[in-house]
Amino acid sequence: MDSSNTLPPIERWWPELSISAKHSIYRDPRGELSASVLNEISGISGSDSLTAPRRLSDDQRDYIATQIEFVD
Repeated sequence: MDSSNTLPPIERWWPELSISAKHSIYRDPRGELSASVLNEISGISGSDSLTAPRRLSDDQRDYIATQIEFVD
């Protein structure tokens, strides 16, 4: 993956990401992340402002798949 497209480690920001941001990612896990999702990731991770286009890597999508909790 191109270093200009990398995101901070997903373990750092995914657990704290808002439900609406997670739903945005669930709707299109291979698509470009929205500016609002990138801003949230930046804030959570303490990273410099992340600019589009950014996409999740295969490893990041695999991580998310292991984090889904089903609720009754």
